[in-house]
Amino acid sequence: MKSIIITGASSGIGKETAKLFALKGFKVFATARNVQAMADLKELGCILIKLDVTDDESIQKAFKQIYESTSVVDILINNAGFSQNGFLEELSRDQLLHQFEVNVFGLIRVTQQVLPQMRSSGYGLIINVGSMGGDFTTPGASAYHASKYALESFTDGLRQELKGFGIKVSLIKPGGVATNFINNAAFPLPVKGNPYGLMRENYQKMLLTVLDPSKSSFGILKPEDVALKIYKTAISKKPVTRVRIGASAKFIPFVKRLISDNTFDAMIIKQLGLNNVIKTN
Repeated sequence: MKSIIITGASSGIGKETAKLFALKGFKVFATARNVQAMADLKELGCILIKLDVTDDESIQKAFKQIYESTSVVDILINNAGFSQNGFLEELSRDQLLHQFEVNVFGLIRVTQQVLPQMRSSGYGLIINVGSMGGDFTTPGASAYHASKYALESFTDGLRQELKGFGIKVSLIKPGGVATNFINNAAFPLPVKGNPYGLMRENYQKMLLTVLDPSKSSFGILKPEDVALKIYKTAISKKPVTRVRIGASAKFIPFVKRLISDNTFDAMIIKQLGLNNVIKTN
């Protein structure tokens, strides 16, 4: 029975991925800060582990539990992440740091925990759940996009570093997914006289539209759709290094490569309804 660790398994993509692998006979270590939210996974045979990817002590304790239950981790799925919405001028240093602590540095810390054992075994698979947001940026979420760009580079470097040890690395890049991701997204409280008020309002409306299956132009993915792609990547003899899921994840980066930065900026600003707002603020 192969062992797999999944971070951020308390909801959305992480939970559906844990369910699928458990049903397929894997030994699943489902990890998240909120263990209670994973109670249904325990009924499927998953081993629940409390893990906060931003807390070194929590990481050490979690992996102590994991390695007491298994000597080999075959697959690591780095899924934990969140979106720090907000315009750059209104984000504090602590808010920016937290965005990278969760989406980048926490992921690196967790990955470092499995590398010695995987190298010793001579095999293993690491799947990082990124986003189409690692290909382009929108105003109102530049911190989030920056963290996903960083994840792209980190994944490329990791894949190159580990190839000689028999360890494979893949990046999953879904488009819009119907989860609580946006509802859980942090958004700084507006300050008095904030010039981004109307932009913020339009940005939030855009998010609700883009992630509404009845309104989106590209179609919205279900968490199960992404989980299935992750599973197929995991069982493949030659996992694809980048897996783009959904029309938007494929179309928008393609268009961006064909046009200038200024043209792309204008397209995004118009799409968000920010062109007139910017002129009047």
